[in-house]
Amino acid sequence: MAGVGAGTGALGSVIVKLATLLGKEYTMLKRVRKDIAFLERELRRMQNLVNALADMEVLDKVAKDWKGNMRDLSYDMEECIDRFMIRLGDAKLSFPKKAARRLKKLFARHDIGTQIKELKDRVKEEEERRLRLNLDKYAAIGPTRPVEIDPRLAAFHGVAKGLVAIDGPRDQLVSWLTEESVELKVVAIVGGGGLGKTTLAMETSRKIGEHFQHRASVSVSRTPDLEKLLKDVLSQIDKDKFRECQSERWDEKQLIREIQLLLTGKRYFLVIDDVWKEQDWRSLKAVFPDNCNGSRIIITTRIANVAKSSCSNSGDHLYQMLPLNNVDSRRLFLRRIFHSDNSCPPQLQEVSTRILRKCGGLPLAIVTIASLLANKPQNLDEWERLQGSIGTGISYESDDGGNGMRHILLLSYWDLPHHLKTCLLYLCIYPEDKYIPCEELKRKWLAEGFIATKRGNLYQEAESCFNELVNRSLIQLVYADPQGYGFDQYCRVHDMVLDLIISLSDEENFATILNAECNSLPSKIHRISLQSSGNEHKGAIQSITRSKLHVRSLNVFGESK
Repeated sequence: MAGVGAGTGALGSVIVKLATLLGKEYTMLKRVRKDIAFLERELRRMQNLVNALADMEVLDKVAKDWKGNMRDLSYDMEECIDRFMIRLGDAKLSFPKKAARRLKKLFARHDIGTQIKELKDRVKEEEERRLRLNLDKYAAIGPTRPVEIDPRLAAFHGVAKGLVAIDGPRDQLVSWLTEESVELKVVAIVGGGGLGKTTLAMETSRKIGEHFQHRASVSVSRTPDLEKLLKDVLSQIDKDKFRECQSERWDEKQLIREIQLLLTGKRYFLVIDDVWKEQDWRSLKAVFPDNCNGSRIIITTRIANVAKSSCSNSGDHLYQMLPLNNVDSRRLFLRRIFHSDNSCPPQLQEVSTRILRKCGGLPLAIVTIASLLANKPQNLDEWERLQGSIGTGISYESDDGGNGMRHILLLSYWDLPHHLKTCLLYLCIYPEDKYIPCEELKRKWLAEGFIATKRGNLYQEAESCFNELVNRSLIQLVYADPQGYGFDQYCRVHDMVLDLIISLSDEENFATILNAECNSLPSKIHRISLQSSGNEHKGAIQSITRSKLHVRSLNVFGESK
């Protein structure tokens, strides 16, 4: 069955359903069958153009508007067809005269015939616009050829985790954290996005964490939820207390009291990742007691003032993350593509140097570009074409570094086949720094209709799609125990990737995210992600419910549940 896509909407699914309705097992009125046959024929004719437009990086306003109209039309059509197929019910395979009488009543009662005629008129209108505006020229250009998915990709997950130049920084942090001192000590890691702050913090935790009685790691993010953060900490230091907290619905004050009781007199080690504001740091630090037992905290931040304010005591240390040097940049790049530090073919040496210069020593940029090249033919023309696409590149000191990184991530996004673009965009429904159960994600893709296959089964295809996104370093695998019920495999996306897919989702009206930053709603809503921590969007939800705005799925996170 054809899948649902971010750029194509439900067009593929609609065509399949229309063809099904025209089958012998469905009995319907002659005029309705004629209209359905027309819709199926016209949509097939326009499908190639819609697919081509969905895979193009740059579109003028005329083409973009037409594609958006077709996407919205496909969702409206699928909704109408689904209602029609449900209400036909046991009219299938019934005696012709009895079925005809029932169908006449069905159409009179629900006005389905009128709705199908209205959809037919809208299809005609879009077909006329297509011809008048000569949009077929885009189909002639054709979409980028998708990369074939290698079924062996699951074996390469380990390669994506390969680290370089981590030993020196990690050993420096270990040295600071193991200094003879009973006071609570803080080490702050500061640096721009994509430099590997979280990786360094977690590698340090793995190196010395087992020497502490309690340890935990939490990610704060730009819009922190203190109650959720406290629950995350509690789930890692005492699973029984966490289950008690869940069943009794402890408030923030009770969570703080219990965590302080558990940590008092104990030696603990914490990683507090991605702190954006000094106030957030102060709120968290106040929770953790200074027992004079040699406890340690690592924080990571992009903000220099946050790092400085966290290191207020004489024994605290600040570690400034810097871009990789040329040697380490090349090691990471080659290891990701060729699984070796020094196996670059001679004809690719010069162009690889130019590519690395544009990556500016940012590990995330290097891994992203290398993951892209790992799926390309290893020839000079292909590598030079990619190098030319990167633009002016990334400078760590430049204010434009974020835009350069966005451009590099966009290269990876546009290199994906359409169904993988859709699967990646779906991750925008999850809150920042959310640990996402891998199995849940795959099954949600299936439920949304994103996965289609001509061979094998759908779950295997979903797994293959997941492996491909991991291999391209667009999804990061995490082995964690965020709920206190035992370790399992999760995934997450880097903050920069999340920012990108949220903006792309907005452009395609793919998903609507209701959180503290949401000020308005689009006129049509297809998927809702509710991420508020209270009743702040209760009115919006009630409005959506009353207006019955074509919502295909609802995902609820945090206290909204």
